[in-house]
Order: sequence, then C-alpha cells, then structure tokens
Amino acid sequence: SSIRYYSLPPLLEVHMRFRGGKSFAAGGGSMARAWLLPAILSLLFVAGMIVSTVDVDHFSNATDQHKQQEEVIAETDLQQHLDQPIEETPTTCLDPSGPQPYILMSLGRSGSGSTWQVIGNLSGMETPSDEYTGGSTKKSIKFFEGKGHDDKWLLQYLCRKQRKYRDAGVVGFKWKPYEPIFNAPAAQAGINTIATLKDPTIKVVRLRRNLLDVQISRRKHTLYTTKAHCMKGDSKCLQNGLITSLDLYTGEMDTLYKHLESLQAHEDRVDKLLHEKNVPHVQVTYDRLYNVDGKGGDIEEWEKVFSFLGVGPASNLTRGQLERGMKHAATHPPGHNMTLANYDEVAGALEGTEFENLLHRRHRRV
Repeated sequence: SSIRYYSLPPLLEVHMRFRGGKSFAAGGGSMARAWLLPAILSLLFVAGMIVSTVDVDHFSNATDQHKQQEEVIAETDLQQHLDQPIEETPTTCLDPSGPQPYILMSLGRSGSGSTWQVIGNLSGMETPSDEYTGGSTKKSIKFFEGKGHDDKWLLQYLCRKQRKYRDAGVVGFKWKPYEPIFNAPAAQAGINTIATLKDPTIKVVRLRRNLLDVQISRRKHTLYTTKAHCMKGDSKCLQNGLITSLDLYTGEMDTLYKHLESLQAHEDRVDKLLHEKNVPHVQVTYDRLYNVDGKGGDIEEWEKVFSFLGVGPASNLTRGQLERGMKHAATHPPGHNMTLANYDEVAGALEGTEFENLLHRRHRRV
C-alpha cells in the first residue's frame, strides 16, 4: 500500500511503501515524521539551489552588461583622445610674461662672460653668469650623466631664474657645447624642447670667436694664473693681464694647425645641430661685438642681438650706452704680432690655408 501526503508542495509528492501492508499512519506516526524531515530538508535545499541559480544568472548578466558598458565608454574615450590634435610643444612652468629665457652658447675663451654682462646690463639688470652645463668636457659629461633622458634640468632651472630675477630683461645660462651636446640623451631632450617650445620661446645667442684667439687665450690661462676678466678701473688686474698676453709661444705648427682644425670642425657641428633642429638662434662673433678695425664693438651687431631677444636697445643704440654696459676691460693687445712671440712662424704656417684670415696683421710693434 502507499500513503500520499499533500501537506508538502503539490509539485513534490512523497510516496512511501511498507512491507506487509502496514501503513505508516497505522503503526508508525513517529516513523512518518522521521521520514518527512529529511524530505522537507531536501526540498528546501533544491529550492535554494533554484533560487541561487536564478540569482547567479542575474548577477552574471548584470556583470556582463556592466562590462559591455565599460568597454563602450573606454572605446569612446580612446576615440576622443585620438581625435584630439597632437601636442607639438611641451608644457612648461616658464612665464610668458616674465624675463626672456635665453642661452648663450659658445666655446670657452670666446668672450661669453663679457657678452653675458652687456646683454644683462642693457636689457634691465645683470644676472649671475652660470656655466650651468659644465665649464669643461669632463664637467659637461658628468653633468648630463645625472640628468636622465628628459628636459627637466633645463626647464626647472630657467623657471627658478625667472622667479628669482623678476626685474631682469633676460635670464638663463651659458651652455658650453662640448661633446655631450651631440649624444647625451638629456642634452638632446633639452635641444628638442628649445626647438619646439613656443610660449615662451627659449632663445639661443650663438657666439663664435676667432679660433686663433681662442687658442691663444687657452695658452695664456694654462701658463699663467690670472683672472679671466678685469673690471674697468682695476689697474693691477689690467696690467697683469696685458703682461701675460705678450710674446706667447703657440707651440709646434703642426700641433697648432690640428687644434685649429679640431675647433673649426666642432664649431661647425654645433651650428649644424642648431640649424637642423630649427633651434631659434642668432649668430654673432666676438670680433664684431668688441673689436671692429680697432674701433670697438659694432653697434649693429649688438642691435641684432637685442632685436632677436626682444628686449633692450634693438635700435638707436649709442656708443655711450654700449660702453656703460661693458664693465669688463680688454686684457690683450689687438695685434697678433704683439701677442705671439713666434708671429712670423705662425703667419708662414697659416698662409695659403683656410685659417690665414685669422691673423690680425694691422698693428705694429713700437
């Protein structure tokens, strides 16, 4: 026989059969309760699994929808980013309304200290003349080795200068273009920033000097302990500077010629770099700035500098203004026949070469 209990949900029927025809009700109520409890628990477990499955499916579907929405948003953001114009110029902390940032680029012994002074004095105020990237090849290599691969060394320095010297017309530093300018990653990053930055533009004043004079000055400061510059009125410094500038011996002619060739090639490489990178710069020479036919600096050469920088006397510069801006005095005689002890030998060695025009022949010994 069987007993059907409808106290359970109608979808689940419990059938129980007993041996010998005895009914569950007739002989075993307690037994019936013992069988019913596991059945009820099983039912509740199955129902829970059904509900859980529904919940998991619902959560999974919601998660998939959320992921699809995120993917759509991400694709939209990416497309909007791609649609934006490419930024060609780096961001900067420089103030466009602040002092003009610039770099005076020249080899050592090329008159950069005096030139820095005049530019500062005639454009507002003179600021410290810093050889920021190093005053020798060794120092320059060490400087750029610690600067990584970016332009922070350049921009942060110029920004500090702007904030410190708000009343100046120009701020910046002297960059001696030794070998690292061509291959150091940080130097290249700096050159690229100078070439592309527009607001404000970082400008370069490119100064070159007669290479024979560069070599003579190097020789002088190797042989003698003397100041690099003398202030006007400092008679002791001026006297010492002039004495140590007379009758210098250049060394062997083959060595001198090789030095001139090396300097020429290096200077040309620097000019080529600035040109190829489209670095905003102006080319000037020491001889035209300070000594044109023994009559002093060329006014137009100085006006070219100030016109390029956008500060100072870009026109109508007077000789008096220029002289007042120059605080340094010359410490060398104007003629190589007075400077060089072996002038005739040098003249003969350079005659007919590309360096023949470097000789100053116009001054006679007295």
